[in-house]
Amino acid sequence: MYEDDQRTKSTGKDPVGKTGRPAPLSGPPSARIRPAPDPRLSRSLEYGIAILESFSREHQALGIAEMADVVGISRSTTHRYAITLVALGYLEQDDKRKYRLATRAMSPGSAAIGALRRAAPARVALEELRDEIGHTVSMGVLDGQRVIYVHRLLGHRPGQYAIDMDLGVGAHVPVYCTAAGKVLLASVSDAQRRELLAGLELISRGPRSITAKSKLAAELDRISTREVVVSDEELMRGSRSIAVLVPRPAGERPLAIEVTVPSHTYTVDRLLKEVGPRLKRTARLVSGE
Repeated sequence: MYEDDQRTKSTGKDPVGKTGRPAPLSGPPSARIRPAPDPRLSRSLEYGIAILESFSREHQALGIAEMADVVGISRSTTHRYAITLVALGYLEQDDKRKYRLATRAMSPGSAAIGALRRAAPARVALEELRDEIGHTVSMGVLDGQRVIYVHRLLGHRPGQYAIDMDLGVGAHVPVYCTAAGKVLLASVSDAQRRELLAGLELISRGPRSITAKSKLAAELDRISTREVVVSDEELMRGSRSIAVLVPRPAGERPLAIEVTVPSHTYTVDRLLKEVGPRLKRTARLVSGE
């Protein structure tokens, strides 16, 4: 399981499995297997996909018995599917004989999250920043017209929960109305930026959302990728954020670190003056500069 802070909500329920025993509260996800074979479809392919879908962020390594229980087939059949998926590059086996998803099996976003978390040892630096300021610190990567969080460390100051929107690692936010999104957009080539802007639908999300592409383009032109970028109630009312680009070698996907605070706690000027330098220092630590 990823170590980033996650706010969880208890349902208060005690689910019961088919055996009558309480089922695990956080077991692998149920397989989407049709109750009866459809002669038009490949049952083997259905089982193979079900095995891949049995993995999750909470259950990244599974044994044959666990996969068999999820999919509902024999262990010998599960083993045959598993070694086939290993041979095809969709699963890999660790030294404890557990199976994990290989990069080929992941969605582009999930693969990017895993690779970036390994490549950028940012957690310690992000934790230090979060502990210093007490507000939520995130690191995100540009993924088309959105930003995907690869780290998200939640703050716990008054008013923070209401503006964090229950977003964790893997969640995505729009590029045009977030500080991280704007600095990431400003970092790409002119041609790529024009292409991204052409496909954007600018919806008013907060009281200060930019809804005209000409205005957004002008703001992006003014952004220095070495400086701090502000989003002032653009994503939602009551939320301010600042972000800075993480210096990275040419050719690597750009990363941005973002701090989000309730707007009543900081004016824009105070946020830039007090938190901005700490944010830039954290970006340098993450980059190794």
